[in-house]
Amino acid sequence: MRENTNLAALLWDESYLWGIWLYDALLKTDISFKLIQSKDLKNIHKYKVLFVPGGWAKNKFQRIGTNGADLIKKFIKDGGIYFGICGGAGLATIEGIGIVNIKRKKDRVPGFSGPVKVAFYDHSLWINIKNPEFYLWWPSEFLVNDKNIKVLASFNDYCDGAFSSDIPVSDFEGHWNELESIYGINLNPKKMKDAPIMIETEYGRGKVFLSLIHFDTPLNSDGLKVFKNIKSLFELSDFSHSNTFVDSINNKPGNTESLFHLIQHISEQIKTFILFGERNFLWFKRYPFMYQWRRGIRGFEYINLHYMIDRIFTEIKEPPLNYREFINSALTQISSELKSFLSESRELLIRERIALQKEKITYNLCNDYEINLLRDKLFGKTKSYGGRYKELIEKIDEILFLLLKSKLE
Repeated sequence: MRENTNLAALLWDESYLWGIWLYDALLKTDISFKLIQSKDLKNIHKYKVLFVPGGWAKNKFQRIGTNGADLIKKFIKDGGIYFGICGGAGLATIEGIGIVNIKRKKDRVPGFSGPVKVAFYDHSLWINIKNPEFYLWWPSEFLVNDKNIKVLASFNDYCDGAFSSDIPVSDFEGHWNELESIYGINLNPKKMKDAPIMIETEYGRGKVFLSLIHFDTPLNSDGLKVFKNIKSLFELSDFSHSNTFVDSINNKPGNTESLFHLIQHISEQIKTFILFGERNFLWFKRYPFMYQWRRGIRGFEYINLHYMIDRIFTEIKEPPLNYREFINSALTQISSELKSFLSESRELLIRERIALQKEKITYNLCNDYEINLLRDKLFGKTKSYGGRYKELIEKIDEILFLLLKSKLE
């Protein structure tokens, strides 16, 4: 039985950078929430809203498992509210845990990212929002054939600053046919015109909201207005800022100098690597919170590492006392593993840059044997990544989860 509560939960697993974005957006809009992992879903009845950030829907499903999926379904059926963003939306579809009768379109524009104009349909989520710019970050596309599903927003047009794959959209109007022939994928964002990008439906006594729009995009004031409307609509409790830095045993002073030096060393490693990619024209900073990379390489994985490590560097100043021994041990291990990973990644990127001058390559298509060996070792064979990267990012993720969770307690 779901408890009578006005609290929200954020399901952290398999979210990484997208989890940070949603965490910060909820804090900025004073929504009271707890940070939870899949193992905590047994207590999901304590919350009114379950927020699920972006990320790979397939990886999220694997992490929560069949039991976690059943707990989420029961939570909604009993009157809970599910709010999924991008990958969190994909998790709820027929191809995920099957909450909503939606499939994801196969013949889509797979590489679109950046600011967009949307068409609104009547709903209280859009109160005080007029002619907004929202953001999409490599979204799937919904196929909506169920009359019980209400479309709340659809794609209208791109804005300046949008990219399709690694192509600045506004610079290449009139060239899409040629580019699509070269790239072998859909690139023209006009093919997304009128596509639903946010929906609402009922499930039992509860509600489900699935959004391909990243309302949590940093520095997006229109997105924060939506969260404020969510707070009002669902009557969610205010976040108590007095709890942000609780003066308790968890935050008593201690020797944090070694922790700081460890994360400083780790941070310097990844920053040096990011600069290496920039000077080799493999990626550049589009916004303070996001980079753009060349088609043919794995850019997001490196950027993900960069931003997550940077956030640990920010949060490590007041680590909870009861986690310090674990964090120290984990950072020591990460420092060693990251050095080796970045060394091999550097070699991979050099080889990939040379290959890009010779032929068309993608993240999983290349005729160079050595490149394929390195790719499989570092990232595995699937687009949703595995290999050494997955092992490394999970260690980093666990530290960040503990640091951010402790700020809410």
